[in-house]
Amino acid sequence: MTKLIELLDSYSIDKITLLTSVLSVLAIALLILINGETAKSVIQGIYESIATIFGSTYLVLTLLCFFFLILLGSTNYGSYKLGGKDSVPEFSYFSWIGMLFCSGIGGGIIYWSSVEWTYYVESPQFDLIPFSVEAYSLATAYGLFHWGISAWSIYGIPAVALSIAFYKYNLNSLRLSSSLTGLGFKGIESSLFGRLIDLMFVLATIGAAGGTIGSYIPMLSSGFSNLFNINNNLSLDLGVIALCVGLFGFSVYKGLDRGIKILSNFNLLLALIFLILVLLSADITNILNTALSGIYYSFIYFWDMSTLGITKTSNFSKEWTIFYWAWWVAFGPLVGLFIARISKGRSLRQVIFGMLFFGTLGTWLFYLILGGYSMNAELSNQVTVLANMGEYGHANTVISVVNSLPLNTLMLLIFCVITVVFITTSYDSMSYVISYHVLKTDGNSTNPHKNLRLGWALILGILPATLVLYSDHSVALDLILITSLPLMLVYPLMALSIMKELKSYEKT
Repeated sequence: MTKLIELLDSYSIDKITLLTSVLSVLAIALLILINGETAKSVIQGIYESIATIFGSTYLVLTLLCFFFLILLGSTNYGSYKLGGKDSVPEFSYFSWIGMLFCSGIGGGIIYWSSVEWTYYVESPQFDLIPFSVEAYSLATAYGLFHWGISAWSIYGIPAVALSIAFYKYNLNSLRLSSSLTGLGFKGIESSLFGRLIDLMFVLATIGAAGGTIGSYIPMLSSGFSNLFNINNNLSLDLGVIALCVGLFGFSVYKGLDRGIKILSNFNLLLALIFLILVLLSADITNILNTALSGIYYSFIYFWDMSTLGITKTSNFSKEWTIFYWAWWVAFGPLVGLFIARISKGRSLRQVIFGMLFFGTLGTWLFYLILGGYSMNAELSNQVTVLANMGEYGHANTVISVVNSLPLNTLMLLIFCVITVVFITTSYDSMSYVISYHVLKTDGNSTNPHKNLRLGWALILGILPATLVLYSDHSVALDLILITSLPLMLVYPLMALSIMKELKSYEKT
């Protein structure tokens, strides 16, 4: 025990924060394993209460984030340069965009883009006729909406707040509490208020990470089962988790330049190659028509989709839009912290519009090409996507869509590799950022020790493994909304801090 304490001290670790975080993970995992049905009932009950009481708040918050960032980036404040006027970017545009996109998306874009439209077309909103041409267009539009500029606006607030604080005050660590420095809280990181915020962040990130990875594993297992003709069972699920954890552990151990940057660049290129191959193997005219109609509907229904659940009660909004906004809120501070770390030398305008444009463009390409292919495969009877969703479920249907492509073995292999690397690049940035939050606030280290980063990579694999053992992935998704609620309360404070910091800069 003495040697362990000495080791933690040598890494400048805040033992209280570390112990609280690890014990919380273990407590949730044990509760699920010991009495899964009770845990499920409790988690789902909390989810329903939060969605009912605070659902409209998530919707309003997202709209405010969007308008705030657009206005901020369009004013003279947008020229504010992170790190000072003489600072130069640490990473090239391509590497910066790759890390920005990959850290913010993870495997979600792969999991949802090909089949999300199936959830919407049968019961379309706004009084459209089910399975009509308009219903299919709106189904495409809803995918673009849930993964588009609104989602990246939620990421943008913490990214801007943390970027300003990190470089203005030459902070030696990245903490969520630092985003509130502009409010006049000197040394907030070491205060009780700051420590509570940072602890909330760590717990929320762990919960969201566990829930997200837990939901992706069945799809990856189905893909590997098809590729290598092996049984799709619990052993395979656990093996896939071990693979993902091992890879992002190795990546974060190597650090930003030798790990995360290389993987992000690789995956960005591989994803583009995959989408080009999908496009070339499909009827480009049909894909283009589907894309244009989806984009058109996403614009004309943007306000209606954004306010559904505010203007009137909507179960659809509660189940989908509010869930998605909670997802982005849960990951927003994490992504913001990582983007702050890689954005030295960039202007606020570059950070804001880079996220809103390139983030949206990347997700839209997946939804328009892979989702468009899936939709047209259903309409041409090439793949019975809707029937497969009812019979085999989400994960297996995604794999069936990819398997229907020409050169299906190669395409499925590329698809699985992209998914694994997307998960890796997202969660190695998690390990990196969480490691900062368990360091002592008075420490002098500018980077958490690689062993600490590796340790967090392993810890982040505990909840997904637990959820796989429990075999009910709905719990995984419910966890995301629950963990996002405390963080949502920090967003208005971050916006105020941004304005105070920029007002102060304007005076100088």
